[in-house]
Amino acid sequence: MANAVIDRLPRRESWFAGRSRCDKCKHELGIKDLFPVVSYLFLRGKCRYCHKPVSWRNLWVEVVMAIGFALIFNFQFSIFNQISIFNVLILQTIFWVTVVIAVMDWETMLVSDWLVGSWLILTMFSVQYSVFSFYGLLVGIGVIGGLWLATKKRGMGDGDIGIAAVAGYWLGWPKIAIGLWIAFVAGAAFGIWQLAIGKAKMKSQIPFGPFLILGAWIGYVWGERIIRIIF
Repeated sequence: MANAVIDRLPRRESWFAGRSRCDKCKHELGIKDLFPVVSYLFLRGKCRYCHKPVSWRNLWVEVVMAIGFALIFNFQFSIFNQISIFNVLILQTIFWVTVVIAVMDWETMLVSDWLVGSWLILTMFSVQYSVFSFYGLLVGIGVIGGLWLATKKRGMGDGDIGIAAVAGYWLGWPKIAIGLWIAFVAGAAFGIWQLAIGKAKMKSQIPFGPFLILGAWIGYVWGERIIRIIF
């Protein structure tokens, strides 16, 4: 399902209606072609019908989803975190949505307002509103929106502002500061690496949404520990 959304949403195609097809030969895929991970490995990463390579992204997105869902379930039901199955499902759905946002932005440099809005709605179910949530939202908008204005819309996309705003509400203050810090460090490290290997130039655009989402999850899981270590 995640790969279908990543493929179809940027093309403005329905992701919940219609059968999946091979991107190369357009042959309609059957059930045996769509088993997560198993079908990809069994077919050795190729289409059953035209034998052309299938993007490896299909495999790793399925693997990341499975690992993420398992870790969330295990973490939330550990002896230290006894919460309801409803909250676990909400958090797993947030993980699903954020991975799709990140991968879509990485591939197309497009951020879906619909997906960001879905993340916000899910966050409202999972976070008990407090003044710190409001502060986090303001910091997210202020930092990324400020850079968006300062660089005349070249340094950041408007989709990044939406991601930062929801991440700020989700994490609250001061964990959003950790999330943003991780995002900038990771983004800068990736940019330097791309320059070093000759795959980017100084003016090359790099999608920042995936780094914001990475920072948000690190802030969510380890933010409090990092804050205690620093202060």
